[in-house]
Parts: sequence; C-alpha cells; structure tokens
Amino acid sequence: MHLFDQHHDMRLDIDNMSYEELLALGERMGNVSTGLSEDAITKCLTEIVYCSSDPIQEDNHEQDSSTICLVRDHLGRLNCKQLFHSSCIAKWLLSKNICPVCITSALEENFK
Repeated sequence: MHLFDQHHDMRLDIDNMSYEELLALGERMGNVSTGLSEDAITKCLTEIVYCSSDPIQEDNHEQDSSTICLVRDHLGRLNCKQLFHSSCIAKWLLSKNICPVCITSALEENFK
C-alpha cells in the first residue's frame, strides 16, 4: 500500500540540521510555557509547617516529609497528596503544571 504524504514539503529533517540551523529554528519557534501563574500555585498548593514537638506529626514522620529529599519543614502538599518543599515545588509549578512524582495535573479542577 502506497500512502501519499501531502505535508512532505512542510516537514523538517532535524537530524541533518547543523547546530546553527537548530538554534535558528528554536528562535523561530519561541517558548511555550506549560507552567502555572503564582495565583494558580497558591490555589493548588497547601502549605504545612512541621512541628517536631507535635506527637501526631512525630508518629507520621515518613508521611509528612518531602517526597524527594525527606526534609520536614515548610512543606507544600499538592492535590494529589504528594509533599515537597514549598519553595521547590512552587518553582517547578512555574514551568510545569504537573506533579513531578505521579504526573497528575496540579490544578484542583482537574481532580474532579
């Protein structure tokens, strides 16, 4: 079976492009941000301050620490219940609208 590719002349052969050609292509394409605004981040991020003198938090220390680095102060919980440092996850959410662990959307509207 022979299929006709009507868009053949529009496709770019990036495998055979030079470094300069790839840079020029990147400049023509521009940037697309998939991140959230600071207002949206405050809506989807619940901040938790760990208190080591609280016996309930002390018993659940494995659950109340950052998923990545296990530190327990100034945590931010996404709607998917993953915990991260508030400042670290806020930086991440500025560029990506997903949880870096479970890859679900960070906005609450998407958890219905």
